[in-house]
Amino acid sequence: MTEPASTAPTGAAAPEAAGSAGAAAPEAFGRLVHLGIGNFARAHTLVATQQAGGWEVAVFTGRSPAMAEALNSQSGKYGLVVRGPERDEVEIIDVIDEAFAASDVEALDRLIADPFTAVVTLTITEKGYSAGNDPATSATARLAGALRARREAGITEPIALVSCDNLSGNGAVLKKAVLDAADEETRAWFDDHVDVISTMVDRITPSASEEEKDLVLRETGLADQVPVVTEPFTEWVVQDAFRGRRPEWEKAGAQLTDDVELHELRKLRLLNGSHSLMAYAGQLAGCERVDEAIAHREVRALVETLWSEARSTLPLPEDELDAYTTALEERFRNPRLADALIRIAADGSEKLQVRALPVIAERGGPDKAPGAVAAIAAWTLWVTERSRDGHEVADPRAEDIAQAAALEDDTARVTALVALLGVEGESADALVAKVAAEEKRLPRG
Repeated sequence: MTEPASTAPTGAAAPEAAGSAGAAAPEAFGRLVHLGIGNFARAHTLVATQQAGGWEVAVFTGRSPAMAEALNSQSGKYGLVVRGPERDEVEIIDVIDEAFAASDVEALDRLIADPFTAVVTLTITEKGYSAGNDPATSATARLAGALRARREAGITEPIALVSCDNLSGNGAVLKKAVLDAADEETRAWFDDHVDVISTMVDRITPSASEEEKDLVLRETGLADQVPVVTEPFTEWVVQDAFRGRRPEWEKAGAQLTDDVELHELRKLRLLNGSHSLMAYAGQLAGCERVDEAIAHREVRALVETLWSEARSTLPLPEDELDAYTTALEERFRNPRLADALIRIAADGSEKLQVRALPVIAERGGPDKAPGAVAAIAAWTLWVTERSRDGHEVADPRAEDIAQAAALEDDTARVTALVALLGVEGESADALVAKVAAEEKRLPRG
C-alpha cells in the first residue's frame, strides 16, 4: 500500500476551501473516500480520479472484505483492461492509498472526521439506498454515523457526497437515505456543511476472469488478483454544485453541468432499459451474452421498439438520440466485451421499477408501450422458469419471487410478480393482462 501523505489532524484547520462564497473550483489536493468498491468504481470513478491527479483515495468494500484484502496485498494497484473490438489496452491504476472492509466503521468515522477528506463517492447499487438505518447492513447508515463524527469534531469545511449509482435523481435519493439514518443534530447541521451531488455514469464493466489476470501479469508484471475489464466508451455527467474541494475530473472528460436529470433519463431508458430487456429476453431466446442478444433478430426487434418508446419521452434533438442509440449498438455488438446476460439480470425487481414503469406511465399505459411491457414480461417469465428449475434468482426479493413463481395460475402468478414491482390494485390490471399475453409471444431458444 502506498504511503499516504500527511493530513491535517482531526478538528484542525485544513487548507482553505476554494470558492467558499459560491461554487468551488477544483483543486489538486484532498482525500476522496469511496463506499462500495467494486468493478464499476474501479473502471470509472477511480480511473477519472487518477487522471485528475493529486488526490488521496481510501475505499471501503460492499458486503465482503475480500476486495479490500486483495487490494491491500497489491499496494492498492490493479489492472484495467480496456477491451476494444479488436485489441486490449492494459493500464495499472494506482490511486488507492487504503482499502477497508465495510465493517470497519471506526476507520470510516476517522476518515470522514478528517478535514482533509472533501469528497465521498458511492457505488452501492440501487438496493443500497433502501437498506435501512442499521449500520451493520447499510452503507448510508454508516455514512450518517461518520458525518456525525465530522460534526462532533467541529469540522466546518464542506464535504460532498457523490452518488455514482444508476438511479434517477441519485443525489436526492442519497440525501434522503443519509438523513433518514442521521441523528437530529446531524440533520440540522447537514445543509450548511454537506453538498449532495447527482451524477450520470456510463461504462459497461463485465466480470474479469483468469484470462485477464494472465493478461495483466504478461503486460505489466503485476500479479493482479482483481483486474477490471471495461469498454473504451466512458461518460460521466456531474452536477456542478460543489462548495468545497473536488478532483479535476474534467481532465478525464467528465462534464460538469447544472442539469444532470436529462442525461440520467437518456441513459436509464435507452442503455439500462435495453440492457434489462436483453438480459431476460436474450436468455429466454438461448443467448448468454449481450453481443449475442443484440444480434438475435427477434430480441433486436424488441430493443428497437423499446428505444422508440423511450426516445419519445426524452426532449432531446433527434440527431443526438440517433447518435446515442448508434453508439449503444456498437457497444452492445463488441464481441470481445462478452458481457454476461446473467450478470445484468440481477436485481430486476428494483431495476425495472425505474427502467420500464416510468416509460409505460409517460406513454399513457401498457397499450402504448409494448417494448417496456416486453421487458417486464421477459422478467416475469425468466424468473418463473429459473425459480421452478431450482436456480437462484439474484434479487433482493428472491423469496417473494420464488413464492409467486410457484403459483400455477398464470394470471395469479403474473399479478404477484408485478406487485413486486410496486404495481397493485386497479392500475395493475391492464399491465398484468398485457404482460401475461406478451409472455407467450417472447422468442424462445
